[in-house]
Amino acid sequence: MSHRHTIALLFSIGLVASAVGCEPKELDKCLKNKDCGASMSCIDSRCLGKEASSKHCKNSAKFATNCERNGACSWVEGQCTPASKEDCAGSSGCKQDARCTFDGKDRCVLKSGDDCKSSEFCTKLQRCAYDEKSKQCLPGNDAQCKAQSDCKAGAACTFDDKAPSNCVPSESDCKESVMCKNLGLCVLGPEKKKCVPGSEEDCKLTVDCKAGKICAWDADAKKCVKEE
Repeated sequence: MSHRHTIALLFSIGLVASAVGCEPKELDKCLKNKDCGASMSCIDSRCLGKEASSKHCKNSAKFATNCERNGACSWVEGQCTPASKEDCAGSSGCKQDARCTFDGKDRCVLKSGDDCKSSEFCTKLQRCAYDEKSKQCLPGNDAQCKAQSDCKAGAACTFDDKAPSNCVPSESDCKESVMCKNLGLCVLGPEKKKCVPGSEEDCKLTVDCKAGKICAWDADAKKCVKEE
């Protein structure tokens, strides 16, 4: 009998033994999950227990990326999936995207301020507070607002948890902004949502004035108007 036939025969004997009542052991060869009994799974033709199956999720070339990225590091009901807060907390999805909380089913999700603080949203972008309405990490104080691009571009440097982005312009933000220096947008507008001109000097710096149109200041209407 050839070596190949001998191996095939031994493999078949092992399966028959399992079928007639021999308790399967870890690393026994298998074809299907039922070959491994109730407590093990058939993975890559071997019976593996829960711990070994989860190690397979972490180390196998087929599954390791999903484990590292999405916390799918536990073997549950025939597949690699997130199954604990530890799975989620150890993933790059937690570090990068704040998906650090296990949802109790099969996903890692962003759910709290602690998730934001554990992630690059906080450490790199200074967005350390969780906003329940938008389900996002947003700035949580004045210092974090000042670190945002909207502070430099739109003078939205003051924390306000009622604003969509948690940051709004204030009177002093407008006055100190590059928009005041370059565009004449130096005072807080009547709706308190953006900076606008507040004097004839401001009007002369605006884009409309530079285009040769609206350069005068109407003190009553509190806006720039065409020169008479």
